[in-house]
Amino acid sequence: MKFRSLALALSSALVSLAQAATPSHFYTLDGTLNDSLGGPALTALGGSLGTSDYAFAANQGLTLAGVLGDSYSIDMRFELGALGGYQKLVDFKAGAVDAGFYAHGAELNFYPVANTGNVLASGQWARLTLTRDAATQTFSSYLKGVLQFSFVDSGNLASFNGSGQLARFFIDDLATSSREAGAGRVDYIATYDHALSAAEVSAVPEPGSAALLLAGLGLVAASGLRRRRD
Repeated sequence: MKFRSLALALSSALVSLAQAATPSHFYTLDGTLNDSLGGPALTALGGSLGTSDYAFAANQGLTLAGVLGDSYSIDMRFELGALGGYQKLVDFKAGAVDAGFYAHGAELNFYPVANTGNVLASGQWARLTLTRDAATQTFSSYLKGVLQFSFVDSGNLASFNGSGQLARFFIDDLATSSREAGAGRVDYIATYDHALSAAEVSAVPEPGSAALLLAGLGLVAASGLRRRRD
């Protein structure tokens, strides 16, 4: 009975995974900068690509060209080695302006528009999801699937159009000495060509979730088979 309940729970979770939105581009960063869905690759500006993530020092990071525009979603899992001051996480305007998405101490901050309370911790993984809907100009920020803040981006600060559709991750203005960036690691980056709804954001699985669930179902099936044989 115990195994049957576990199998039903895992099956239900797999259904939820199947109902989640499918990324347009997916970068596992498991020893490669390539898009596992066949799109353009990321470009690394310094840093170190390992077998399971990409590590970066202050003002090193990744760029992605020609993918994101006015409507999009970005989902990624990252950690920062230390918190304090402004550390840019996503740059929308190729370094031309200060506006962008930052960690500010333990806060998430879209400078100069909105911020959260203390939600980050140094050395701990955080799943960040950003969405922008061109029709309503609404920009939203989620942490671990929970909405943190949302605002109407009437100034197009979070639009990638007008900047060569160049997205930059963890990189601040390269032309200045007062670069607001820090060291850390990123586990994966997924992008969507539309703004995910709040329900879709909460349903998006982190990489490996489906594999773990499938493995769990396999263990349940194997355990049930052993019990029948006994």
